[in-house]
Amino acid sequence: MATSGADGASGSVSTYSIPKETKKLLQDGLLGNPLIAPTLPKGIDECAKSIEFVGTDKPSLPINWRMAESISSLKGLEAAMINVLLKRKYSVEPQKVVINTDHAQLFPMSALLWTIDPDNEAITFGTMNTPEGKPAFDKYFKDCDLHQSGGLYRGAATNIYRCKDGRFFHLHGSMNPDPTQDSIGVPHFKDVTTPEEACKPYEEKLAQIDSEEMQKLASDVYKQAGTITWSTEEYKNSEHGKANAHVSLYEIHDVKNEKQAPTWWPEIPETSAKRPLAGLKVVDLTRVIAAPAVTRGLAELGASVMRVTAEHITDMAVLHTDLGWGKWSAYLDFRKEDDREQLRALVREADVVVQGYRPGVLDKYGFSLDGLLELTKDRERGLIVVQENCYGWNGPWAYRSGWQQISDANCGVSLEFGRAMGNDEPVTPIIPNSDFCTGTAGVIAVLNAILRRGAEGGSYKVDVALNYYSQWLVNSASTYPKDVWEDVWSRNGKPVFRHYHNMGYTIPRFLQMVKQNSGPIVFNPDFFEKRYSGAIGKDILTPKPVIRYPGGEVELKYNVGTRGNGVDKAKWPENLMTEIVA
Repeated sequence: MATSGADGASGSVSTYSIPKETKKLLQDGLLGNPLIAPTLPKGIDECAKSIEFVGTDKPSLPINWRMAESISSLKGLEAAMINVLLKRKYSVEPQKVVINTDHAQLFPMSALLWTIDPDNEAITFGTMNTPEGKPAFDKYFKDCDLHQSGGLYRGAATNIYRCKDGRFFHLHGSMNPDPTQDSIGVPHFKDVTTPEEACKPYEEKLAQIDSEEMQKLASDVYKQAGTITWSTEEYKNSEHGKANAHVSLYEIHDVKNEKQAPTWWPEIPETSAKRPLAGLKVVDLTRVIAAPAVTRGLAELGASVMRVTAEHITDMAVLHTDLGWGKWSAYLDFRKEDDREQLRALVREADVVVQGYRPGVLDKYGFSLDGLLELTKDRERGLIVVQENCYGWNGPWAYRSGWQQISDANCGVSLEFGRAMGNDEPVTPIIPNSDFCTGTAGVIAVLNAILRRGAEGGSYKVDVALNYYSQWLVNSASTYPKDVWEDVWSRNGKPVFRHYHNMGYTIPRFLQMVKQNSGPIVFNPDFFEKRYSGAIGKDILTPKPVIRYPGGEVELKYNVGTRGNGVDKAKWPENLMTEIVA
C-alpha cells in the first residue's frame, strides 16, 4: 500500500477517498494531535461527531500537497468550535454540519473566483487588469497600489531564483518592488513582453550573489521579504524550526486580570444561535490575505468588523472584493494624535483586535499587544488581541517580514512540489493555500479564546503565523501517496512548472487546467452564490461559505457588503447592521 506523511496519509488510487481521509485528518491530525488537543475546549470531541464530510474521492487539483483534506479538516475543527459555542452560550445542542470537500478546495482560491455584476459588466479577476476592465473595476474598488507593483517586470521581483552557491532564493517584491530591486541592483522599470524576458535581469543578478548574502540583504539591509528555500528536514532542523516546533496552528496566552470576570459580549437583537457572533466587535488592522481571512471568518459568523488602514499605506484592491465581506473600512493616519485617539476609542469598545503588520511596526504608535491591552485593563470585559506574521513568534527569524510564498519556500512546501514534478527545485504551489488556511486557523484560535474568556475571564494574546500552518501541513496533512499523485497529475496532463514560474504565470494556467479536466466537480454552480454589496451597489458572484448547516439552525452570511478602502468613518455605529458608517 502506498503511504505518505507523518500521520500516515495512505491508500492507492482505487481505495483513496478525500472525505474519508479528511475525517481521519480531523480526528488524528487535529483533535488527537498532541500539540493541539491540550489547547482545545472540553467537549469538543463530542461536538465534532455531528460533522460529515462528503465529496469526490479522487483529487482534482494537480498539486501534491493534500490541500482539499487540509482546508476541509480545518473547517471541520472550526465547525466543532462553533458547536461548543452554541452549547455553552446558547444552550443549543451540537448541530449537524456537512462539509463538501470539493467545495472546500475553492476556499483557498476564493480571491481568484469572483465576478462583479455577473449579469452585466461581468468584471473578473482575469479581466480587471485589461484596458477595459481596470477602469470598470476601479469604479467599485479604489486603486491602492501606490508603487505600481504589478506588471511582468516588476512582478518578477517576486519569484524564485538560483543563487551563486547553487541554492534557490525566493525573492519578494512585497507591495513595493523598489527596495527588492535595489538590493540586487536592477532598474525599477523595464519594458518587457514575455515572462522569460522579465525574469532575465533578476536571474543574472541572483547568479552573482550567495544565498546567505542575499538573505542578509533582504531581511536586514533592505527589510524586504525573502528566504532561502529549504527542504522540510532542513527547516525542522534549523534553530528557528526547533524554536517553533512546539506550536501547531496557533498559541494562546492568557493575561490574568482580577477585574475581568468570565463574560461573553454585549448582545444586539441579532445575537442568537443563528448568528452566533452577532454583536462581537472586531478591530481589523490587516492587509492582503491571511490576517484579513481571520476577520472575514469572524464576520461570516455575525461579528461586526471595522477595518482600519491609511491612505498613505499601499494595499491590494484586487483582494478587497473577496476579503472585504462583512467589514467596514476606515482611514486613520497613526502619525496623527487625533487619529490614534479614534483607534483607541474603537479598541475600548472592541472584543477582538487582529493585526497583521510586520512585527514591531505598530509598537511606536502605542499599539503593541501590551499597548492594546492597556487600553482595556480597567474594564470588566477582557480583550482578545491577535497577531499574525509569516515565520512564527519564536526563534531568530521571527522579526522578518513574509508572505504566503515565503512560508511555502521556508518550510519546504515549495521544494516538495517541485520534486513531485520531477525536478529537484522549489516551485510555489500555485494557490494561496497557506494564506487562507492560516486565516481559518486564526478563526479557530479566536473562537477558542472567546470560549476561554467566557469560562475563565481575563484577556488573551493569540499568536498566528503562516509557518505554524505550513508546519502542520508538512507534519500532519502531508502529501498524496505516490500513485494517487501520479493519477491526478496525469489526468491534468502532467504539467511541469519550474522555479522561475511565479504565481502570475502559474495561476491562469492552473485555473484553465482545472476547468478543463475537473470543471464540473470543482466549479459546481451549487458552490457559488450571488451576494449583494450595498456599499458598491452591485451583486458579486462568489463561492458560498464552506460550512453548511442542513437544518438551517446557523446561518453563515455577512452583515454588510464588501467595499474598497476608506469608505467609512472610524467609529462604531449605533446599529451594527448599518451598511455604511457616515
